[in-house]
Amino acid sequence: MAKIVIVDGSSVTRFFMRKWLEKNGHEVVGEAVNGHDTLKLYRKLRPDIVLLDIYLPNDNGLRILEQLMSCDKYANIIMCSAAALQNIIIEAHQLGAKHFLVKPFADKTLEVSIQKVLETRKNLQNCLV
Repeated sequence: MAKIVIVDGSSVTRFFMRKWLEKNGHEVVGEAVNGHDTLKLYRKLRPDIVLLDIYLPNDNGLRILEQLMSCDKYANIIMCSAAALQNIIIEAHQLGAKHFLVKPFADKTLEVSIQKVLETRKNLQNCLV
């Protein structure tokens, strides 16, 4: 399945996401609550997917998204936020997010997003070969 980094300010959210992801065969390779740690983990671990919240303590997920995409234009970022404002969703997609999930979301919705990202990645890799 996928190697995933979870970026969320809530330790409770990170705990439940980790449990669900691992139960469904994914490997959570790291967790972060700010941009500095997220970028450091991304460069070190090169995860398949980053689950990134928008509102973080003393940080902004859109800024982190922009930095991740500057680091790796092929990064697979799924934004996860309770903020479902249209302008935020549009900006996230313009910055390179592959999906945007509105919290609270169903486990099945998360899995569908992960599978779509993995399938798109596989198709892109096949085109580059």
